[in-house]
Amino acid sequence: MNVNKVVVLGGGVLGSQIAYQSAYSGFETVIYDISNEAVASAQKKVDSYPAQYQHDMNATDDQINTANENLSLTTDLKAAITDADIIIEAVPERLGIKESTYQSLAPYLKDDALLLTNSSTLIPSQLIGFAPNNKRFMAMHFANLIWVHNVAELMWAPNTPQSTIDDAQDFAQQIHMIPILIHKEVSGYIMNSIFLPMINAALSLWANGFSDPISIDKNWMVSMGVDRGPFGFLDIMGLNTAVNIEKGFYQNTKDETFKKIADKLSEYVKANKLGVATGEGFYHYPDPEYQKPEFVKA
Repeated sequence: MNVNKVVVLGGGVLGSQIAYQSAYSGFETVIYDISNEAVASAQKKVDSYPAQYQHDMNATDDQINTANENLSLTTDLKAAITDADIIIEAVPERLGIKESTYQSLAPYLKDDALLLTNSSTLIPSQLIGFAPNNKRFMAMHFANLIWVHNVAELMWAPNTPQSTIDDAQDFAQQIHMIPILIHKEVSGYIMNSIFLPMINAALSLWANGFSDPISIDKNWMVSMGVDRGPFGFLDIMGLNTAVNIEKGFYQNTKDETFKKIADKLSEYVKANKLGVATGEGFYHYPDPEYQKPEFVKA
């Protein structure tokens, strides 16, 4: 697929990462968000990426300068969407927000533009009815720290044309992702179908008073031989995102445990302890306690 302009709707944790990866890969890229405050927050995230790319990817100064030149941020939806070849929606996991976002695109969207959702739990069939160009709509779900964990999960509704799937796969490769094709719709995709049950088990232990986040993470890290535990992952995900996911689980199941989890997480969100994005969640950043050698020492 020939791509000249990429737009990311929403400059949150993943939206800002997707946009920077696109710009780093050589594409004119625009982050659109709904307010000056949201754009300022996205810019703060973007400003942290050059150092991470240099550390993790050995990015040169020229590569960083090019990425920065390719990327812009705006609250002007018309200017953002006009002439865009790829639009990646990365707004909160709420059907109402996604529906209103898609409807707002209709006046500005090119007929052949590819509209991709980065939803982590909703499947394309739940969203395709809102998409103004539904033959060019599907899901492309990314992992956190996109430049290192460079997987793009591709999922589509039953009647999506093969050409749309092919174009999405081609674009994923152009921004240096490993495309993973999911042949039947499944909430949670592949990654979260495995990851979220582990996270929810840890959250349930905490919410029901069986243990605390530090103890749970220490146990998981030592027992599994990994470099962070469930609550460390939650800080990377963003606790505001986690709240939305848990609320969605509660709405779908009416299981009071999910409500209890969402309420406890909401206390952190209200205190602006969102995780990595704000410098504090269950741990403190940029040097979280779980990365210190003594964290898992006897």
